[in-house]
Amino acid sequence: MKRYEYKKVYVLWGMERKLNQLGYEGWELVAVDNCVMFLKREYND
Repeated sequence: MKRYEYKKVYVLWGMERKLNQLGYEGWELVAVDNCVMFLKREYND
């Protein structure tokens, strides 16, 4: 069974570099709500 960990990131101006870094680390954007981005990645023991 796959397990996931989650991260909440507040949207700020000029976040392209930060989002690229998070993507490189395996984080996937799954939702945006009121300037808050929710990301997930598969949990590795």
